Amino acid sequence: MSNIKYILPIIIIFFMSCNKEVQTEIPDSRTKIINASEINKKINKGEDVTYKNATIMGDIDFTGSNDASLITGNLVKHYINSAVIFYDCTFKGKILSANNNKDFKIVTNFNKSVSFINCTFQDTVNFTSSDFKGLVNFSNSMFQNFVNFKSVFVGLQGMYFTKTHFIEEAKFNMMHINGNCNFSDAVFDNHVLFQLSKFDNPVFFNAAVFNKTANFTKVKFFDDVFFNYSEFYKTVQFNTSVFRGRTEFLKSKFNMISEFKNCIFFSETKFSDAEITGIFTFKNSLFYISNPNNFKMNLSEESDYITDGIVILSKK
Repeated sequence: MSNIKYILPIIIIFFMSCNKEVQTEIPDSRTKIINASEINKKINKGEDVTYKNATIMGDIDFTGSNDASLITGNLVKHYINSAVIFYDCTFKGKILSANNNKDFKIVTNFNKSVSFINCTFQDTVNFTSSDFKGLVNFSNSMFQNFVNFKSVFVGLQGMYFTKTHFIEEAKFNMMHINGNCNFSDAVFDNHVLFQLSKFDNPVFFNAAVFNKTANFTKVKFFDDVFFNYSEFYKTVQFNTSVFRGRTEFLKSKFNMISEFKNCIFFSETKFSDAEITGIFTFKNSLFYISNPNNFKMNLSEESDYITDGIVILSKK
């Protein structure tokens, strides 16, 4: 009996310590743990999806909406008619709004705002070919895996990725952004693709950091473009792009190969105090107003500044 008296407290302490250990394993120590199935049920029913300070376990699938229609013989479009808002959340699983199988291509229309603010995505994010009628906001978020926004359309309320961190490859090619687009202070640790995208309103990449290749070839900027204080550490390509509005790369840093070949610049273009290291070329580009021979850029001894074949229409 005396032995039991001493053993019981030890057992109780052991179970208490185990319980504490389990508590510390709650993902990211968020206040709430939410199973993705709960969110998917709301999506299916057309209910608003709003979460704050939560860790989401499992895959979120927007292609499960009950509101769907067959657009063509093999294209199915799902409609999300409720707001989607996540703030300060961590996603352990995938985010899916598109799916291809042998029979159908499935895409999603978001008819209200979609916001993932100050969120962390630990798995892949796929919004390929999505149509966003409302605001799209991923500001202050982190993508730890591949992210795909290829061929999305965004309405007049615009798209925001300010202070967002992309650790793996990111695809934003073939987009059409009807409203403002803001990637200011974004960090791209891996390759990023914007090829063949269209921006109808001002675009902001101020102080954005591109640690690997950045592809902006054949992009159409129909309004002002701002890359002031941006940093390009590897190859960046703007070849065959069209700049219709004011274009600024003030105090930007170009560190390897920077190509603006065969571009058209319709409005005032500024590269004042940009720092050039490596090869920088405007070869065969057309300038309506500005003269790249007068750009006040800081060229290092290792730089090669190329303006062969340029056409300048202004007499300035």
